[in-house]
Amino acid sequence: MSSLKLVEMIEQLNSGHKTSVDYVNYYIQRIQQYDAMLNAVAYINQNAIAEAKALDEERKKTGTRSPLHGIPILIKDNIDVSGMPNTANAFVMKDHIPKQDAPIIKKLKDAGLIILGKANLSEWAYFMSDQDMPSGYGSLHGQVVHPYNKKIDPLGSSTGSAVAVAADLVPLSIGTETNGSLIAPAYQTQITSLKPTFGQLSNQGIIPISPTQDTAGPMARTIEELSLLYDVLTDDNVYESLNKSKTYKVGIIHLEPFPYSEDNQALLNEMTTIFQSIGYDVSNHDVDYKPSNNTETLVYEMKYSLNEYLKKANHPSIHTLSDIIEFNKVHAERCLRHGQTLLEKSEATSGDLNDPDYLEKRNALVKHSTIFEDLLKTANLDALVSIHWLPETPISGLPSVVVPAKTLTDEQPKSLVFIGHKHQEKTLLQIAYQYEINTQKRKDPNLD
Repeated sequence: MSSLKLVEMIEQLNSGHKTSVDYVNYYIQRIQQYDAMLNAVAYINQNAIAEAKALDEERKKTGTRSPLHGIPILIKDNIDVSGMPNTANAFVMKDHIPKQDAPIIKKLKDAGLIILGKANLSEWAYFMSDQDMPSGYGSLHGQVVHPYNKKIDPLGSSTGSAVAVAADLVPLSIGTETNGSLIAPAYQTQITSLKPTFGQLSNQGIIPISPTQDTAGPMARTIEELSLLYDVLTDDNVYESLNKSKTYKVGIIHLEPFPYSEDNQALLNEMTTIFQSIGYDVSNHDVDYKPSNNTETLVYEMKYSLNEYLKKANHPSIHTLSDIIEFNKVHAERCLRHGQTLLEKSEATSGDLNDPDYLEKRNALVKHSTIFEDLLKTANLDALVSIHWLPETPISGLPSVVVPAKTLTDEQPKSLVFIGHKHQEKTLLQIAYQYEINTQKRKDPNLD
């Protein structure tokens, strides 16, 4: 069965042919039917049906709060939602139930969306161990499975948020990213996602890794649907502007030590033909590239930011990173199947963001990571495009969006990643939308 289309759902709600209760029941049934094999959903909101009823009544009496009034959404299980567990898929956090909503959750609720529940993720947003820990795995809820083929790595850390959308367990979700955690799982699961400019969305109320990189972001099956959610999060008007694309300049990134395969180049050639046919200027740019590695700064940042978060968290016994490490040692059989080397490296730092060692490493990292921001400016481009997601974009705070580039019939997902100027998400989404509507590569997975 084909996934429900969000615009059609909105039309059905507005016409009275469907209710929010209908859609909440539909998605709960989908979760009950398919999530046993996917493990994408960590928790279902026990009040979801009651909230849907109230929003249906509000629609009748006073109208809608936003175009997404009464639409269900899943939230990555590292974002505070009052009254629901917030665990980072870590057994140590199973008793953590926040009393307040994160600011982005308040935005969603104020717009009338229904928090259907929480989505699984890679434990501690994939910053727990560098000892071959699987993406999408956590000691609390286990392993998230790819919806198209269980042999494919679903990547992370927003694994459940991506898989749930891809499998139509929910129409929309929220994930988070520090270093590719929105773009990578979206890439792998044939959906779209936007990593916004750093600071565009509040990162308060999110179990943190980095105060210099952490951001939430929307996930959806199409750019059209993604834009509707982005508009709610930002009070922007991207959705209405998608078909008002200008003549943009797009640069294809060629990383000199990493040449594109013949198949990848064919996808970029296809994109070039499409964009040139609608008047875009497409150019090629060779980049002498050495990938950035920010582990040495993130270990400082995680200790600092996680300890700050835990000071205010509603957890009965865990108040510091050290408490987490010691708990995991006591429950090693369950919690340390893949070790906790990154947590331990983080604890070993001063956790002081004024530490000269940290500042020296962070300054060098930022200087190295402006490579694509500099290219956008010097070449006078509106966007860059690559077949890869690149660590420099989250480090430098640039927005990026991912779109499926081939129909997934094997074990090799392919998407294009578009990178834009800071705070130019509208331009970036317009460009991605033109690519998407002229290719239409995404097909739903067969879960039966």
